[in-house]
Amino acid sequence: MKNIRISFSISTIIALITVIYVAYYLLLRENCLHSSISSIIGYSHHVAVKEHLLILGLLPIYIAAMIFGAATLGLYLGNRLESFILHRQRNK
Repeated sequence: MKNIRISFSISTIIALITVIYVAYYLLLRENCLHSSISSIIGYSHHVAVKEHLLILGLLPIYIAAMIFGAATLGLYLGNRLESFILHRQRNK
């Protein structure tokens, strides 16, 4: 079995921490986007029983998509930031 080594630069780690914090904030705090968990649960109380169960059943998938989507975005932004910084250093 091959050993796979994954290395992250400091810019990737900073971007990852930042976007995970923003996703965590959006999930836990009430905001103008109505994307928090409590907003979704509050909305589900005003719909029919089947839709209520569907919304609550899909809520863990929504939370996972927010967290893993934020992690993916953080990795992408960190790598782009690193390549931008390295490109600027090479041109000097």
